[in-house]
Amino acid sequence: MRKKGCRILILIFIIFMGYLPQKAPSAELKYPTKDITFVVPVSPGGGFDTLARILAPYLSKYLPNKPNVIIANVPGGDWIRGINKIVRATPNGYTIGMFNLPGNLMGQIVGTADYNLEAVSWIGCISVVPYVAALSPKSKYKTFQDVKAAPEVLVGSTGLATTSAVGVIIALHTIGIKPRFVLYKGSSEIYVAAMRGDLDYVQQAYGSIKTYINPKKLLLNPLCIFTDKRLPQSPEIPTIAELGYPELANFISTYYAVGTTPGTPVAILEVLRNAFDKAMADPEFQNTIERGGFFKNPIKGKDMPAIVKTSMEKFARYKDLIMQYQYHK
Repeated sequence: MRKKGCRILILIFIIFMGYLPQKAPSAELKYPTKDITFVVPVSPGGGFDTLARILAPYLSKYLPNKPNVIIANVPGGDWIRGINKIVRATPNGYTIGMFNLPGNLMGQIVGTADYNLEAVSWIGCISVVPYVAALSPKSKYKTFQDVKAAPEVLVGSTGLATTSAVGVIIALHTIGIKPRFVLYKGSSEIYVAAMRGDLDYVQQAYGSIKTYINPKKLLLNPLCIFTDKRLPQSPEIPTIAELGYPELANFISTYYAVGTTPGTPVAILEVLRNAFDKAMADPEFQNTIERGGFFKNPIKGKDMPAIVKTSMEKFARYKDLIMQYQYHK
């Protein structure tokens, strides 16, 4: 009788334990176990490449197991080639990448790209940086008034689905100037071409162009910065508002965003976001990007979907204008 009672109690215990919620195996405990590829969809040397290379060792530092985070430059096709490598990867957290927002959205808006950036698993945004317009020292145009009077200006771009190109099109359209784009693999090639005299006009993010507009050694002639207030870092550069176009102040900035493959498991995404947030708070990292001309204004991954959605709505209004220039080289 006692044995029978014991068997009944054991059976009841087993059944009871079966109904208790069981903790699923955690991806966090196993991830990462190998190196992570950090895709940069442009050639080496520009602002996006620079920030990715600054960030990579800090991600490694704060990720569990300290994996190597290896930069892979994948230029080509208006960023499309590199972005497709990110979004089409296996969603396991081992392929992450840089995104150029809002510019990369334009390929989606005008239908030249088949990716959906609203589906990206966003890790965060490193920095948000305003744009600076500058002239080649060898251009026949020397002042803002010269540019306004020009029938056409030669502009360097890494692709028409980039924030710089979208900003140029909207800005020069508002001012009344027609740009003609010359495409390059990366912003470093654009600066060389401008210094050589192959281009008239360059419009790039402050962090990228900073070295070339240093008043101690001017390599390009700065025209204005697209803000409503002068930057403390470069107080000698007038704002676009001062030049009579306040509607263009703060209208477009570059978001140096980091994301991974759509459908990445939440547990893995949280590991990446946690490491990213710790990197952003690292004083050494902050000092490094600030010295490089980037701003210490990171955005958390959870806030990026709303920014992407708002940007899609904002720049979709310029679809017809952008389409006039798309791939007209």
